[in-house]
Amino acid sequence: MSDTSRWPASLSRRPLRVDDAAAALALQHAYDLEFLGEPMMDVEDLLSELTTPELDLQTDTLGCWTANDELAAFGLLSPRGRIDHAVAAERPELRTPILDWVEGRARTHGLASTDQFLPRNDFTGAERLTARGYAVSYTAWILRLVDDAALTTRTLPRGYRVRPFEPADAAAVFTVIQDAFGEWDARPRRSFADWEAETLNRPGVDTSHFRVATFEDEVIGSCIVYDSDSEAWVSQLATRRDHRGRGVAQQLLAETFLAARARGLSDGGLSTDTRTGALDLYLRLGMEVRHTVDCWTLPLTEAR
Repeated sequence: MSDTSRWPASLSRRPLRVDDAAAALALQHAYDLEFLGEPMMDVEDLLSELTTPELDLQTDTLGCWTANDELAAFGLLSPRGRIDHAVAAERPELRTPILDWVEGRARTHGLASTDQFLPRNDFTGAERLTARGYAVSYTAWILRLVDDAALTTRTLPRGYRVRPFEPADAAAVFTVIQDAFGEWDARPRRSFADWEAETLNRPGVDTSHFRVATFEDEVIGSCIVYDSDSEAWVSQLATRRDHRGRGVAQQLLAETFLAARARGLSDGGLSTDTRTGALDLYLRLGMEVRHTVDCWTLPLTEAR
């Protein structure tokens, strides 16, 4: 919905720019602190999202600004249909128009559905989304590695090994990750250019921290990890279907976190959800569930 009467006259609106990342992140962090007790996104996360080639900043992002040039709300529709938005605590009246706008963009793109994540304890947000026609489609967990957890390594069968990522691995790693994620992710498959921009070209990334698993020198698994000031965050972990059940994923994770500890990062983190069936693997490795969030999905083929 783009009815201008829904927007306060005192606000100006324009698409987000890359240099708006800090302001948008401040709004997101305020929400995270309220419901999760800690910020969940680094500025590099948002910058990599804003600079992916498949995101059209001019049409699929919107910022609402006060007369003092302060960001009061923003909305973003990712190329694969995920909604990111945040609203200043003192401007709750902006929640409806910003969601109307982002959902409208999803309909314009002809998407079958759109989704967004909500912490389990945001009861007001859950009521709001239910009233708009959303329903929970799956549950995700954010896990942390216990500081003193003894990382259990695996002796892999003959022919397998885990080694650092090399630039020549990029295409094979992309294929392994996309094929594995595509087994349970119904959203449109992302392009290599989009994945490369958000993963390999992420601001501040050091790809030598990534790990790949090979069988007879063919890439059959990978672990993508990003360092923050205090934590190694595993963004993507995948093993090719025909090589599962042999300890490859566990060894990828163990070696990734051991290398992070050698860099001085004692904390490790990642996210998984009910679609993957991987929660027990991470718990066995010594990780603990820190937060629970739900993915709320809105079908766009049916009228609200």
